[in-house]
Amino acid sequence: MNKINFLIMILALTIFNLSYGLEDKIMAIVNDDIVLESEFNNQLSSINTQGISRLESAKLKNDILDRLIEESLLEQAANRLGINISDIDLQNQIKSIAKNKNLTVLQLKEAVEAQNIDYLRYLKNLRKKIQIQELFRIQFTSRAYISEEEIESYLKNNNNTKNIDDQISIREYLIADEKDELDFSKVDILVSNIKLNGIDDTKNRYPNLKINITDLNEKLYSKLPDIYQNNLKVLNHNNYSELFKTGKGYVLLKVINGSMFSEEYKVSHILMKTNPMENLKYLKKKFYDIKRKSMEQNNFAEYAQKYSEDKASAINGGSLGWIEKQLVVPEFRNIMMNINIGDISEPFKTQYGWHILYLEDKRIKNISDNILRNQAVSILRERKVSVAKREWLAKLKDQAYIEIIE
Repeated sequence: MNKINFLIMILALTIFNLSYGLEDKIMAIVNDDIVLESEFNNQLSSINTQGISRLESAKLKNDILDRLIEESLLEQAANRLGINISDIDLQNQIKSIAKNKNLTVLQLKEAVEAQNIDYLRYLKNLRKKIQIQELFRIQFTSRAYISEEEIESYLKNNNNTKNIDDQISIREYLIADEKDELDFSKVDILVSNIKLNGIDDTKNRYPNLKINITDLNEKLYSKLPDIYQNNLKVLNHNNYSELFKTGKGYVLLKVINGSMFSEEYKVSHILMKTNPMENLKYLKKKFYDIKRKSMEQNNFAEYAQKYSEDKASAINGGSLGWIEKQLVVPEFRNIMMNINIGDISEPFKTQYGWHILYLEDKRIKNISDNILRNQAVSILRERKVSVAKREWLAKLKDQAYIEIIE
């Protein structure tokens, strides 16, 4: 540390303290920064120290001081990288904290002050916390690559299926056939009628068939028979499984409720980008012409290949494949969720330009496998980030000028 800079810093602090009648002790020097006794006392006061031994108390104080030194080093690193938290970012974070606590921003301020915490100091510490989080995200989290091999290895060696233990409510339709007398194709026709017209109509049409209906309410997914779990992987858009055979007969399942299921849409689209010189009226007319002709000729894919400016999907006839609603922008999602299968939408605008979309199909997909994979990625990334953080922080300490003031 430059001795002149250090003396200037100490002088400035002394003048500040004298001006406000404050007495604050420097506990540590960290490069061009300092750790003050007031910061130390604020952290110590938030911890219940009653009943701890003198040895434990000494360790606690060392840990607090070490943490403050680390925070100083991280804040310095963030500043060197130009990571700044704007007042808008800070206010958005405060609003988010208040909302999570079911408070207004003013009520949050009052709650902080009720704990004898200076609100300006609270804001300063919050800004520092956000800055350090952003530093970690840039330095580690965004760079922590997790390979498919690592994911598969983790899933193989850590059987976490029981962690995905959502409660599920399903309706079981059992067409009794213990003697294997029924033909699958005929039962499949019956099941199609259940899906389209409901159970009452089906019973009237097929009075000789015994159909037992059982509601399995709030069952743990992992407790269902394996054959049920396997047939609940993908459902049609009315929440029905495929027909399958058991020892008792043919079974059809309908999911009534369960957070492990997510709606997916099989969508194609045509995108046209706009510019200030382009006539919007002409663009919409072009879209309506494409919509009319593609419906008449049943060839949306050909028009997408010819006109769409989304080149990645255009080569596949505009197909985006099966997509989850949360993966698209709100304007696209709203249209996608509110048109019928087989329909082409009206032209609509997103941040990417103007679109029309064709909804080919819908389905309900069991996302438990996705949840497991996401869990694996999160755990593996956290492990890598944790190791990288410790190594990087140790390096920062080794390269820093740190002096503890007794």
